[in-house]
Amino acid sequence: MRPFSLTPDLVTGIPAIDEQHGELLDLANEVVNAAGAGLHPELFDLATTFLAGYAAYHFAAEEKVMTDLDYPQRWQHFDSHRRLQREVASHVAEARVNRTSEACKDEIALFLENWIVHHIRVADREMAAFLRSQTIDLRTLRLPDLQTMKDYGGIPADFDDRIALGAAGMRQR
Repeated sequence: MRPFSLTPDLVTGIPAIDEQHGELLDLANEVVNAAGAGLHPELFDLATTFLAGYAAYHFAAEEKVMTDLDYPQRWQHFDSHRRLQREVASHVAEARVNRTSEACKDEIALFLENWIVHHIRVADREMAAFLRSQTIDLRTLRLPDLQTMKDYGGIPADFDDRIALGAAGMRQR
């Protein structure tokens, strides 16, 4: 399987969103790499935990922007996020039980490819088209940081702050 990367068909044209998508893709690569032969199951657990956590933070940050800018398709997008979070949680739980199973590792890699690539290519690019139609400078648009999301209620107050480090935090371990 080829490593995940932010290819032109996945670029939304909104730097803040593309930056977080890059982090998600890096974390997906960490999961796939950790699932490789000869690596410790603990590293796989850590990689899947960081991916799930960063995805939750990213979804919440996107949702706040969609709400603030009154994106008309936000409820469908939110539903997609909830479905993806349930699927991620299910795969993480399955991986913890069967983390040495090649079939489990292959299933997670395929899920990540389908989830990340499809969601970004379709739903996030549609949202980005709407954002580009607004009278805001997208070069300066920032997704809310972790503390803002905690204050807003988009993520729990006890959410692990290390998750916001994304792939950089994963590589430091």
